[in-house]
Amino acid sequence: MALEQFERLEIGVEQVLKRCEELRAENARLKDAIEAKGAEVEDLKAKLKRLDREKVQVKEKVDTLLTRLDGLIQSA
Repeated sequence: MALEQFERLEIGVEQVLKRCEELRAENARLKDAIEAKGAEVEDLKAKLKRLDREKVQVKEKVDTLLTRLDGLIQSA
């Protein structure tokens, strides 16, 4: 009877250890995924900043062209 209980305990411990290893592996995969997403977020932030700068430049050019056009219309 004691040997049977010990065997059940051994099986239970083995299952717990196996699950622990599975969780460690999953945790490592998740950490890698988080790191990759963090890098992706940083890339997107940089792209957004670049696009914002471009938008400002385009707006300034359009404003300049509109001012010049307005001047041409008034002088005509």
